[in-house]
Amino acid sequence: MLKALNISNFALIDDLDMTFAPGLLAMTGETGAGKTIILESLQLLFGKRSDAQMIRYGEDRAHVSGTFVLTPEQQKDLSLFETITISRTIDTSGRHQIKIDDQPVTLQMVKKVTERIGSIHAQNDTMSLGDKTSYLDFIDQVDQTRIEKLKTAYLMKRSTYLDKKAKTEAMVSKRAESIEKREFMQFQLQELKSHHLEKDEKSSIDDTIGKLKNFDLIMEKLRLSYDLIDGERFSIDAIAEASDGMRRIASLDPQYDEINHRLSAVHLELEDVKSTIYQLLESLDFDPGAFERLQERSFELTRIETKYKKTINDLIDYQKTLEDELMMIEDYDGYVQMIRKEADQALMETLEKGHQLSKERRRLAKILESSILKELKDLDLEKAVFEILFEDNTNTRQTPENGLDEVEFMISLNEGEPMKPLSKVASGGERARFMFALKSIYAKNHDLSLLILDEIDIGISGKTAAKVASKMHALSKDMQLLVITHLPQVAARADTHYGITKAKENGRMVTRIETLSQEKRIEMIAMMLSDEELSHFAIEQAKTLLRK
Repeated sequence: MLKALNISNFALIDDLDMTFAPGLLAMTGETGAGKTIILESLQLLFGKRSDAQMIRYGEDRAHVSGTFVLTPEQQKDLSLFETITISRTIDTSGRHQIKIDDQPVTLQMVKKVTERIGSIHAQNDTMSLGDKTSYLDFIDQVDQTRIEKLKTAYLMKRSTYLDKKAKTEAMVSKRAESIEKREFMQFQLQELKSHHLEKDEKSSIDDTIGKLKNFDLIMEKLRLSYDLIDGERFSIDAIAEASDGMRRIASLDPQYDEINHRLSAVHLELEDVKSTIYQLLESLDFDPGAFERLQERSFELTRIETKYKKTINDLIDYQKTLEDELMMIEDYDGYVQMIRKEADQALMETLEKGHQLSKERRRLAKILESSILKELKDLDLEKAVFEILFEDNTNTRQTPENGLDEVEFMISLNEGEPMKPLSKVASGGERARFMFALKSIYAKNHDLSLLILDEIDIGISGKTAAKVASKMHALSKDMQLLVITHLPQVAARADTHYGITKAKENGRMVTRIETLSQEKRIEMIAMMLSDEELSHFAIEQAKTLLRK
């Protein structure tokens, strides 16, 4: 749940500190007072992209921070403490900082955390009910973990299929061009083959040439090193004798024992160095003919690298490419048939994964149908009939990114009326209740502790408004429910009521918010019930609503 919110220099808000309690929380105020600004600040904490335009005029930066209390399950899932603080800072250059408990994090990390805590409904979200392409998302949300697993498997196969399909199409379009290039490609291939190229050959040859060019120097220095170790000026035997002497007195003092071990190690190491130098001297051989042949080969390889502007290793890969393209030209139909067969196989595997995803969606759709109908009955739509229709996708060869399914939400809102597409028959108030039902189901299915609703009750009035208010109050027993509303019935059922106002201070407009006392609640709700001026009748109605 949300425990506290701090906003500074954000739109019309200069400095605002709010604390929140559990239960149903209502925010009310006149249009333009700043309710949307509160929502925008919360959306920033939930991972919405920052916008420098929202910084208060005349200021360099804006800051929003929110403190959240996590349930034990949320703490376990997110590996976080019970209380966390998320903060966002944006400046006029568009840069932003995101932190969780003063530790910088990415936007994706914030989204991962807040998606587990709560959900925000903005006013334009209800418009998605008019777009059938969004319906699959509502179905997927019933069991997102299972769907994501199946969808990932489908997308992996789809990616392979699209690659092979593109390759097939490219081969078909390249046929004429490749045939024209055949003679030139054959010439290049023959030339490269004539050089018998080997991986890393040139670097190996150049290393050998470098050693042969310095043969005399290498021989001189190796001989000098060997003579110094083995000659009269330096005696390995003397070191061995000194080591033996120290060994005889090693038991008398730890320092003598240490010197003995060090002399022994030096003796063994020098013997090994001496043997290695001797082997290197024995292996040295200068063959003038071989040296000349290596120089000629190095020159030959340098020339072919310069001609093709590629390294020897790259030329070996290019030679393989030429062989493949020439094979394709010589047996073009067979080659295309082979890669087309691979594409068809990839398509079949993609469709198989797509049908598995579709099967799971159909199962979840039945669960969603039942849940929606249960919610709608509590929202003054007792006679509603709802069904999710799937288009037949058994023979499709299309592979849309979101899966093979296309669905339609069919609904009958009045007894005796046939079912029709939701987007065509539902009124604004009916869509609002349908969206509230969806949001409630999502919040409960995902064990959220916070649900924020921005004017989800638009278009609702009368006894229906009372039922919606009762439903919100019941839902708030299981989670914190923060509602921005114009309905007096909802405001009256709230456990805590916040009033949002806009006033002129120091020549500028600022947004203010306060927790309303009982007297101010009566006044605020009465104003919501009145047309223009506050009336005695409206005040009595407000008192009646608050007593219920």
